Amino acid sequence: MLNFFGKGRWIRRDGFTLGKLFVVIATAVLLFCTPERGSGMDQFKVVGYAPNWYGVGYLNNIDYSQVTHLIYAFAIPTAEGEIRPLNDGGFMTALVKKAHENNVKVCIAIGGWSYGGAPLESTFAAATDSDSKCRTLANAMLKVVDDYGLDGIDVDWEYPRANTSRQYETLIKYLREGLDQRGEGKILTSAVAGFTTTGYSPVALGYLDWVNVMAYNGNGGAGHSPFNYAVDSTNTWKKAGLPKDKIMVGVPFYARPNWTSYADLTAADESNAARDKTEYKGATVYYNGLETIAQKTEFAFDNAGGVMIWEMSQDYVADKKLSLLNKIYETAEKKLAETKKAEKGAD
Repeated sequence: MLNFFGKGRWIRRDGFTLGKLFVVIATAVLLFCTPERGSGMDQFKVVGYAPNWYGVGYLNNIDYSQVTHLIYAFAIPTAEGEIRPLNDGGFMTALVKKAHENNVKVCIAIGGWSYGGAPLESTFAAATDSDSKCRTLANAMLKVVDDYGLDGIDVDWEYPRANTSRQYETLIKYLREGLDQRGEGKILTSAVAGFTTTGYSPVALGYLDWVNVMAYNGNGGAGHSPFNYAVDSTNTWKKAGLPKDKIMVGVPFYARPNWTSYADLTAADESNAARDKTEYKGATVYYNGLETIAQKTEFAFDNAGGVMIWEMSQDYVADKKLSLLNKIYETAEKKLAETKKAEKGAD
């Protein structure tokens, strides 16, 4: 498992008996020495989207020791501020069970680009065009968290604009308040574009635990998700005032222009894992192979809070050494070891 650094906790010292003192000391040892995954103080996060439309089968192929957070995709809002029934064949229940059994946190992504062929941007705008409607939508989202025992919410409003920025901010405010009322550690994030910060006020960003930067789909060809696009996207959000630990660098597990998964490309020819461009079914496709994924992970470790993956079903799992998730894990572990060694040498 990733050796994440947990946060320390203060323990009261009044009214001790010797027996109580022993219990407290033992408890303190456990708290300080046990890694806390997803605590908000992790050294590095690996956040993966888990879409519901492929069924529960691929959940068995995920190495849960190599991720910190999974995000269910998607729950769909309505213009009236409701959340459509999931109707996912038990996918959410299975995801939460498997993830929580492995100490992985689960959030739910509300929104996405479109539903039924229609972009959801106008739906979000209509559902938040008054303070009371913002409260209604926030409460509907929070109810999903309660119903499924989730750890948080990922708002996938693609994208708020200057004229809807205040609506987005109000929605995020009510979500933050509602999550905080449900206890410590509930997570609030947002999926954002890599090329713009328009529509996201400093106040709204302050309510978020982090943003999941979609540093892909730069275009339908070679500009889909090269290394420099990850760098530029990260810097775009840093210039908006976000500290690096609140930025997750998005990486794609699929190719453009035909949306073919890395799994299918590698199954067709395992040597495709070693490059970022190949010929597939008569078309030239562009994606991230192992080397680029490692390069982006190293960059994210040094300049962001972690990586975000779209999406988990698209990885190649027949051979561990060709898995993109495994490459992220190995690279992060190596960087963590180097960091610890450097810190020890500085003591």
